[in-house]
Amino acid sequence: MTSLAKGHLYSYQFCEISGVFIQALDCNVHHRGYENTWSAWQNMDGVKTRYDPVVIPRSAKTRKFDVFIVGFDHCLYHRGWLAGQGWAKDWTKIATNCLGPPAIVSRDNDKFIELAYVGTDHSLKHKRLEENQTWYPAGTETMDWGGKYIYNRGSACSWSTDHVSFFFIGMDSKCYEKRWVRGIEGWNDFELPGTWTIPPRALSQYKDEQKMTVYGLNEESKLFYCGRTGAGDVGGWNHTVFDDGTYSKEIPEAVSFGDSGQRIDVFVVGLDSSVYQKTWTKATGWKDAKKIGGNTIYAPRAVSWGDSSVTRYDLFAVGRDFSMWHLFSNDGDKWLPGDATWESLGGKTATMAGGRV
Repeated sequence: MTSLAKGHLYSYQFCEISGVFIQALDCNVHHRGYENTWSAWQNMDGVKTRYDPVVIPRSAKTRKFDVFIVGFDHCLYHRGWLAGQGWAKDWTKIATNCLGPPAIVSRDNDKFIELAYVGTDHSLKHKRLEENQTWYPAGTETMDWGGKYIYNRGSACSWSTDHVSFFFIGMDSKCYEKRWVRGIEGWNDFELPGTWTIPPRALSQYKDEQKMTVYGLNEESKLFYCGRTGAGDVGGWNHTVFDDGTYSKEIPEAVSFGDSGQRIDVFVVGLDSSVYQKTWTKATGWKDAKKIGGNTIYAPRAVSWGDSSVTRYDLFAVGRDFSMWHLFSNDGDKWLPGDATWESLGGKTATMAGGRV
C-alpha cells in the first residue's frame, strides 16, 4: 500500500492517488485506487511479473508514483504515474539478471531514487535515477557491488537529504548495510549483529534525532531489531529481542505513526496465520503483542499517513482465498470495520501486497 496524502511518511500534500498494488494470479500488476471510496481493480498489463511490485511515491511537488517489477525474463521494469498525465504507456526495461525485487528509496526531497537488488549471481547491483530523470548507469547497465547474498530481497531507508542505507542478508545469515552519507566518499559497508533468518525490514523513524531500526526474526523465530543513532560513521548497531512470541517466517512490517516520532508499530504473522501488532511509544516502550486477526498466507503491508493532528493506518493482508483484506485505524489501536473483522477488497493475488521495501 502506498499513498500521496498530507503528511504521509514518504510523501506530502495533494492526495491525487492512493491505493494498493498486487501481483494478480494472471501475473500482471493490478491496482485499486482509493479517494474516499475504493475504485475497481485496474490491470496494468504489458509485462508479467514474478514477484510483488515495489512502489515508491514522490512528494507533493512532483506528484508522481514509480512502480518497479521483475519480469519472467529476470529483467527489472519501471513505470511511472504523473499527476495530470496518468500512467506511462509502457513498462521500461532498466536492468537485467534480477533474482528478486529491488530495495528502493528516494533522497534529496525525491529528486533522486536509489535502488539495489540481488542479481542471479547472488551479488548486489545498484542503479540511480538522477534529478534529470535519466538512469545511471544508462540503459540496463548497473554498478556491481559484489558480495554473496542468500535471500532475493532486502530493504532500504533514508533520512533527510544526506543519508541512504540498504540492508541485505549474506550467505552467513548476517545482515550487511551499504551506507551513503553526504560528505563521505562512496558507499561504505557495515555489519549488523544477530542471526537473520528472513529478509530485513528497515525504518528511519525520527528525522530530527536520526534514528534507524532494522527488524528481523532470529533462529528461534523471535522478533528482534538492530538500532543505531547518528549519521555518518558514528553510532554503532545494537541488538534487541523485544518479544517472546514465536512467529511465522514472514518479513515483519514496520511503520512510524504520524510525523511526531512518538510511536512505532510492527506487524508480524503468527503460527496461527493471524496478524499480530507490536507497539512502541516513548511513554510506554514496547507493549505486548496484540492479535488483530486475519488468516493470511503472506506478510502484511501497512502504511501510515496524515499530519500530527489527523493520522491513519491502513493494513493489508492476503487471505487463504487469495483475496486482499483490509483494516484501517485512526489511532493505531482500534481497528475498523471492527477489531479482528477485516473487509474484503477482492482481487486474486499471487503474493503479498506491493509496497515499499
